[in-house]
Amino acid sequence: MDLKRTRDESIQAAKRLGVHVPTTLPLLDAGLEMRSDDETISRVLAMNAVAATAYGFDKTKAIAWLNQEALTDSLSEQEKRFVFEGAGQTDRFKEQVESMWALAWAMGIVNELNFAKDCDNRFVTTLPNLKQSQSSADFRKKANARPLEQVVAACDLAYCLHWAIRQSELTGKQPLENLKSYVVVERRRALEWLLSKEPWDQVPLDT
Repeated sequence: MDLKRTRDESIQAAKRLGVHVPTTLPLLDAGLEMRSDDETISRVLAMNAVAATAYGFDKTKAIAWLNQEALTDSLSEQEKRFVFEGAGQTDRFKEQVESMWALAWAMGIVNELNFAKDCDNRFVTTLPNLKQSQSSADFRKKANARPLEQVVAACDLAYCLHWAIRQSELTGKQPLENLKSYVVVERRRALEWLLSKEPWDQVPLDT
């Protein structure tokens, strides 16, 4: 994999979004690998239950569904505290819908990963219906992981866009017109996790 070419393409993609990225940013690490489809899909499903509770779904029913689908161990430590103890900021877990979208894209379940757009409002209809305690089996069957090169390219672009957002914040400039910070950050978190061995809550997001 030519990481320099990947970066050149990221710089051009960022430019089309009206974002300047310097050529001096460090490249992603070589030798990246993706987690298994099963682990990745389990992560999406676990986050779905957490996001649902953040939006008001009954936590007792969410926990019952997580147990039914053997997904409790797929929760991060912060998510466990939020769901079981009510600890943590609700908005934080609402925003993870963008992480779910990025992982669903990597698994070939959704077709587009446009950093200038929020995830599709219809996304929830592709996921198991928690109100009906629907099994996750059909959702799992949809997984058809994209090539590693595509996922690395998306992660590289997310890194570049996150750097630009941070620079805008640090220098006090106007927020980048075409990008929402939480969309870029949550999608980057998901892609970095997918390409690492780090626990979800410890994924480094340095810029």
